[in-house]
Amino acid sequence: MKEQIQKPSKLARYIEWTSRGRTGRLAYVLRPSNLPETFAGAEWQFDSKFNAAEELLRDPSLKSVIKAAIEKGVEIVTLRG
Repeated sequence: MKEQIQKPSKLARYIEWTSRGRTGRLAYVLRPSNLPETFAGAEWQFDSKFNAAEELLRDPSLKSVIKAAIEKGVEIVTLRG
């Protein structure tokens, strides 16, 4: 019997939201099941406009974030500002 080859997952970005707006946390994941717990009263929302290649061209500093997400399955970034 042939060994089943698992199709690679596409890197996705989720934004954590509350009823008052963004919490400032972004999750880069290969699978939605890798998403961590949210803050109380928040939820993760899929960023349908995210394209890893375009984001890397726009902001090369994301390379380490994307690399960590691929290696660990998830990487959380907290935006300051």
